[in-house]
Amino acid sequence: MNERLYHAIKSLIDKGKEHEGCIFLKQMAKFAHLFNFNTNWEAGDTNSEANQWKDKCLKLISESNIKIQHYHVILIRDPVSCVGSWVAKSGDVHNNNLHPDEVGVNQLLEVYSKVTENRAIVIDSDDLAACPSKVLQELCVAVGIDYSEQMLTWEAGEHKCDGPWAKWWYHDVWKSSGWNLSNGRTQKQYRTISQDILPTIRMAIPAYNFLSTLTAAHKQRNITTPPTGKLFEDPRNEHVLVYVGTPSKGRIIPRDMASISPFDSSVQGGDACWEGLRVYNGRIFHLDHHLDRLFRSAKALGFENVHNREEVVDAIFRVLGANGMRDGAHMRLTLTRGEKCTSSMNPLFK
Repeated sequence: MNERLYHAIKSLIDKGKEHEGCIFLKQMAKFAHLFNFNTNWEAGDTNSEANQWKDKCLKLISESNIKIQHYHVILIRDPVSCVGSWVAKSGDVHNNNLHPDEVGVNQLLEVYSKVTENRAIVIDSDDLAACPSKVLQELCVAVGIDYSEQMLTWEAGEHKCDGPWAKWWYHDVWKSSGWNLSNGRTQKQYRTISQDILPTIRMAIPAYNFLSTLTAAHKQRNITTPPTGKLFEDPRNEHVLVYVGTPSKGRIIPRDMASISPFDSSVQGGDACWEGLRVYNGRIFHLDHHLDRLFRSAKALGFENVHNREEVVDAIFRVLGANGMRDGAHMRLTLTRGEKCTSSMNPLFK
């Protein structure tokens, strides 16, 4: 890589474009361990050929007095779609040899953890395919280069830079000459996911969920708020911490990582009860009255295995303390029947 990088840098300098040149290096997540993120160069032994080319690059940069801005563009993909493509290419629906490393998203999370946030731009492939012009324009702004409509088209057929895996993965790309939501297909493909590879998906999804919150699309998502022109009317709500838990076990997590099962009774049929609490000058207004009503409602609905009062009070003060909210705060306290085994309005189907 360092040899090719040297020739790319020299080519830009020879053309007299050292102040506006851009060099793009495509890497695979599984090879991240070969890269030194402290120096932004390929890792290697002191006397290795890679480091010899690195020294040549550094000398060339020093003599030319050019300034380098280095960014990591992290491209993520939904693990289920990624696994579906992998299985389709292997031809084995029951491929139980699919290792989580092949999905790549866990390695991408490791990459993100090693670089500063202002040097990492995360893009979701679904967002890129849905609106390539918008995503690419945002990327260009982030890295400080000019956007061009030429980025949306390319020559059909094979390219020298495709890489050794192209013959397995690039058939549809070779048929195309620009962005197309169907990728040249006449119909969408709906694939079976074997239970044999669910462990791989489960291990990949947490990393994908976190990285997806760093995309521009997530930051620009629609939030149900008054028409003030602001995504969050109260800035404290953007990064608020919430409490989610079952009796005797709960935790505080960021709002964009909080979730409940689609089989939860509140989702299946609005089967829940709630109270709205307000905090003034370090005190919760009529907390005991609210809790009395909450537990009466749960009893009237026939809830079983409910949190005890001490657990609820502890959760309330833990989340208020974690957020540093002691005045001018409103809390929605929701209690549900819990996760059901199937979709049914019958409260006995648990």
